Amino acid sequence: KMADNSRQILFVEDTADTRDLVEFSLQSEGFTVTTAQTADEGLGLARTKPFALILLDIGLPDKDGLELCREIRRFDQQTPILFYTAFAELLDKEEATKAGAQGCLRKPEDTARIGEAARKLIDKVE
Repeated sequence: KMADNSRQILFVEDTADTRDLVEFSLQSEGFTVTTAQTADEGLGLARTKPFALILLDIGLPDKDGLELCREIRRFDQQTPILFYTAFAELLDKEEATKAGAQGCLRKPEDTARIGEAARKLIDKVE
């Protein structure tokens, strides 16, 4: 039942420190993490590879995460998408849901919960 991509997470984040931290945190929980630094790079990866979960920063250099989420949803309605952002309070939950996301985690406080949140969403899909 477990698909080969069940441990694969795409993380789109332009800040190197955050990218490394989250990647390390997820890897230590048994996930394989593919990272992208821009929305365009993330979009390209989302199109070409199956992921179990997509994790998006809101403030990306080329376009915002909400827009990226909407673009991914045009060709992929299945993969759970989570926002991970320092601006969680500025991110309208309704807007995030409308864009097609399953939820929002706050950095840095929720960093430790990413793995758990990811697992919950992935299990729901399988």
